[in-house]
Amino acid sequence: MKTIINYLLLLLPLAAGCVKDNGNYHYAEPPAIEILGIATDTLFRVQQFDTLVLAPTLVATGKAGLEHEWKINNKIVSTDPTLRVEIHEAPNADNSTYIASLRVTDKATGLRYYKNFRVAVTTPFTSGLFILSERADSTAALSFQGRNKPAAPLMHDLFESVNPAFGSLGKKPRQVFHEGSPAQLGVICGEGQYPFTLLNPATLTLLQRHSKESIRGEHDGAFTPAYGAIYMGGMIAGGGKLYSYNFMNNKSLYHPVPGERVFADWIDTNGQLDSYAWVSYDNKAQEFVLLEPGNDMLLYDKMTPIAVQGNLSTTGQRFLAGGHLGATDLTALRAILHNAAERKAYLYGLKIVDNFDLTTWVMTITTTLDRFSEISDIVDANTVCLYDAEYWYLANGNTVRRLHEKGTAPLDWFTAPRGNVTAMIADKFTPRRLFIATHDGTKSYIYAINLATKEMLETPLEMEGKIVSMLAKGKWEY
Repeated sequence: MKTIINYLLLLLPLAAGCVKDNGNYHYAEPPAIEILGIATDTLFRVQQFDTLVLAPTLVATGKAGLEHEWKINNKIVSTDPTLRVEIHEAPNADNSTYIASLRVTDKATGLRYYKNFRVAVTTPFTSGLFILSERADSTAALSFQGRNKPAAPLMHDLFESVNPAFGSLGKKPRQVFHEGSPAQLGVICGEGQYPFTLLNPATLTLLQRHSKESIRGEHDGAFTPAYGAIYMGGMIAGGGKLYSYNFMNNKSLYHPVPGERVFADWIDTNGQLDSYAWVSYDNKAQEFVLLEPGNDMLLYDKMTPIAVQGNLSTTGQRFLAGGHLGATDLTALRAILHNAAERKAYLYGLKIVDNFDLTTWVMTITTTLDRFSEISDIVDANTVCLYDAEYWYLANGNTVRRLHEKGTAPLDWFTAPRGNVTAMIADKFTPRRLFIATHDGTKSYIYAINLATKEMLETPLEMEGKIVSMLAKGKWEY
């Protein structure tokens, strides 16, 4: 024990010498990096498919090499000092964001510096022009031009971009429409595995696809849709048949209305009555028909012919186009029929009104049908027709004529500089516009014409393929 104590006493001077050794060693501070220009937790808002650009400033005490790594939604999107990335993330729900970060690594020391921030992705599809076109191989393409900023570019192939796992929309595109509660964006194609597609209008993500196999009930297996209308419920027309669509029952499509009728590619209703009645035109019997539910509430198999006031004949007339009186009056329908032998077109007005008895819970539907006027020679079976606020716009070749629904003298209204007219649509925004799509055999052009002055409001849009249908959506700023 004494030996151990003596040994410890001998070590004390050495220990004292270590304590007094001040400043004999120099420890260099590692280079520090400060990231300026992005405050922690900053929120950046960007539209889907727009480019997010962030250029922070780095302040470093040393000159070591640096590595950058940008992440959005836990995915590396760039390794450049400046972030420049097109955003493909789905739009966020209300009050939600994507977590994002910049990590800077000092390659010499391995030290890492972080700056976290947030990204809110908004939908670019609130307001603008949806365009459905046919590519050279007959496949359908969905495009869009936003109207919330000037000179917005056209965005193409949107279904494939948003839904890469689901192939294409189909072939022989016919119609794009936006209706229903809740709102749905519908695309109808005449051919393909899934001719009828429903999309979320804010994100364009797939809601439902219908093939001939998904139709409930017995049918002959054919499904060639051409036209759709959806309010709370809906109907799809095509191939001479009418299929009822029920959103509340798992977005189901039901077998055709039975019978020997050959319905036009058109179906419509008073916008409040879609669960009770629809109107179409039978090209075989050559008469307008009111359809109501019979024994099955999901099948509109109770059919009543609608007589023209004054017992005017519709013999020999085939359906050409339909519309509504104005954007808000969904009780007043319009239709134009064509008689090839007579080389005449006939203009009709339909009114659908209802009376719901709260005592008996019986809905009474009253329809009236008037022939407003007729015109000769300028209309044929290939005429592109559009109805808007008491006027018909009739296009043959590259010429658009305008006709008041109760008039008899169409006026030449617009001549397209390139191509023949393939589709038309009117909007309800100021100034009110008529969009006229033409095709020259290779490319399509869209002309925006002021409805009041007939002036061309902007440089025509130009794109590949043949435009077959357009849709104006939202409140426009440009």
